[in-house]
Amino acid sequence: MIISIFASIWAQNLWDELILKNEIKLLENKYWKNTQFIVFSYDPKNPFLKKSNIIYKEYFPIWLKNFSNILRNIWNFYTFLLCVIKSDLIVIGGGGIIYDSEKQSTREPLNQWLFRSMVFNFLRKKVLFFAVWLNIKDNLNYNKIKKIFSWTEVTVRDSYSYNLLKDLWINSTIVKDPVFSETNWNIQKSYLIKKVSSYDFNFRDLIDIDLKWKKIAIAFRKWYMSNKKWYENTIEEEKKINEIITYILEKWWEVILLPNSYHKKDSYANDYVFLKKFLRINEKIRIISSMEDVYNKYIYKEFDICLAMRLHSIILSQVYWIPFIWVSYSNKTNEILKIIENDYK
Repeated sequence: MIISIFASIWAQNLWDELILKNEIKLLENKYWKNTQFIVFSYDPKNPFLKKSNIIYKEYFPIWLKNFSNILRNIWNFYTFLLCVIKSDLIVIGGGGIIYDSEKQSTREPLNQWLFRSMVFNFLRKKVLFFAVWLNIKDNLNYNKIKKIFSWTEVTVRDSYSYNLLKDLWINSTIVKDPVFSETNWNIQKSYLIKKVSSYDFNFRDLIDIDLKWKKIAIAFRKWYMSNKKWYENTIEEEKKINEIITYILEKWWEVILLPNSYHKKDSYANDYVFLKKFLRINEKIRIISSMEDVYNKYIYKEFDICLAMRLHSIILSQVYWIPFIWVSYSNKTNEILKIIENDYK
């Protein structure tokens, strides 16, 4: 069996890469261990997940406005059609791929997904949207959503996506985020210490937690610690994080800055660039400089508690039995909390 996967990978984002890793794991369990996977990426030469039954191809289109890419795009279009034709199943992987508004500089991808869906439909291919989440704020885009989803099998990760599709008369099923399949351990309890809104979170929320001599990991992303205008937001956000780190260090705790995204082109989405500025607070603060090393920090439990804002910092903390403070900034993290509260009581 041949499965082509169209996923949100290439940007050095641990979240997206782990979704792909666990989607493939679940698909292998459902179909056949020796299933062949064709994975489309914007960076096929540097994959995070390497397996003998996976080959990577470059997305079409790739920066169409750059005329120097014309031959490259012609080849990619030919490759795209060939791979789709020979595939038994098309999987649109999870991650942030169906949106029209995000706090980052990449443009909305709805037109590209509409084009791909038309090709899949024309070639009469079986299509599965696998644990996707939608972030559609402009009602004018609902017609595109109808065209993309109306004839496919759809599973989503959150009630917002489910209800949005339901309002458009599109059936879907809510499933767990694939990264909950990261381990086969029997997780019998929640590792959530406390929950707080990212806009309200400050060092005072740590006062009642007695964790001296512990290693504290911080997995924050930019723009979500204040809801003021961008300039005031930046000032207040940096002030709050400075106070949080200073408070932790004063209690003889150790701070590890844990970027979940190392986006090569989008500075808004690059946690490393954002978190690196807080190294100036104290020379003892460490920042992890690669996505692979961050992943290993979770696997080998190299810290004692995580201040978890990034979605998969929450899930990885839970599945690897690491206590965490949930710092919510959106509906998608709220949905994850519901799963943890309901399934791991």
